Amino acid sequence: MPDLGLPNGEVLVATTWECNLRCAYCFVKEQTQAAGARHMSAQTARRVIDALDEGLPHVESICVHLYGGEPLTNIPAMGALVEQARRKAAGRFNFAITTNGSICSDELLELLDRGRFQVILSIDGPAEVHDACRRTAGGRPTHARVLEFLRAVRARTRCRVRGSAVVRSGWSLAEAERYLRSLPVHSIKAQAVRVPRDDPFALSAPERERYFADLEGVADQVIGELEAGRAPRDDRFSNRVLQLLAGRSRERFCGAGETTFGFTPEGTVLPCVLLDDPAHRLGHVAEPPARWVAAGARWRAAGGRRAECASCADAPLCGGGCPAIVPVCGADECEMVHHNCAMARKILAHFSDRPEDLLPLAGIE
Repeated sequence: MPDLGLPNGEVLVATTWECNLRCAYCFVKEQTQAAGARHMSAQTARRVIDALDEGLPHVESICVHLYGGEPLTNIPAMGALVEQARRKAAGRFNFAITTNGSICSDELLELLDRGRFQVILSIDGPAEVHDACRRTAGGRPTHARVLEFLRAVRARTRCRVRGSAVVRSGWSLAEAERYLRSLPVHSIKAQAVRVPRDDPFALSAPERERYFADLEGVADQVIGELEAGRAPRDDRFSNRVLQLLAGRSRERFCGAGETTFGFTPEGTVLPCVLLDDPAHRLGHVAEPPARWVAAGARWRAAGGRRAECASCADAPLCGGGCPAIVPVCGADECEMVHHNCAMARKILAHFSDRPEDLLPLAGIE
């Protein structure tokens, strides 16, 4: 059984708040700041790598996950991050990027390959579904461009690609999963839109019930793939199944403030880039890393689980929920987590007499 406690970290780096699309349901747009830099400079990007290397000696490997905004609108910062990371010890840094896939060039493809990025590609469904919400600032559709980007990345880089879809009112989880499985991507994930219940894109009560039924279908698909000795393409349940198998409790939802941090374009350090609020700011990348690492420890100690988690049977699997998402979605997010935990238990129970068949979840086949 792999050691699930390995001290690996993930850092969300917003290299820009600018985006060339105007997605109708985007939640990041509400968090962008009017003040401060809109693009991260190459100098700041290099400092991010140096500061992480110095400040997190207890973390074995650090995934630098480019976020935004649209990270592909700031190639200089992206290149600086990759080049500075290559100067560090082998395996110290790896890269991921969440992108809308609407920008493509020879320079970009070469950079993605050089950094061996995991590409999380936003593509909601076929053109009529995707283009209904994901258009350029000028109102033009983007689906065809995203498919061109996907084909180019698969043909010309060694990057692994995850297809990522948003499930919203009028577009079900089962439909999104079928579409993603038709694409030449390595892994997939379709999730319900993160918005308040009164938002027009929020799932209605009947749609939520269908979502949970479809989620059971995803679990059945995972079981089928594991029965065939393959890692499931949809790995949303993997960590929780392995956690159950190891008998470990999750004290927090993530490593925010300890092994997870966020950096804004101007270099502000946060527990997570989605928590860009003065109350959460830990320091600046130009400061000695020990200063914002210590501030992260204080932030983490002052947090803890919510009171309602004390009596929740799923708290050991959940860790209290995402501190950026729970305040927005509240009980709806908890309901989603409960169903995901139930599916993880279902998968574990199916293989209770042959747990070795679960090894593909840990990348062992």
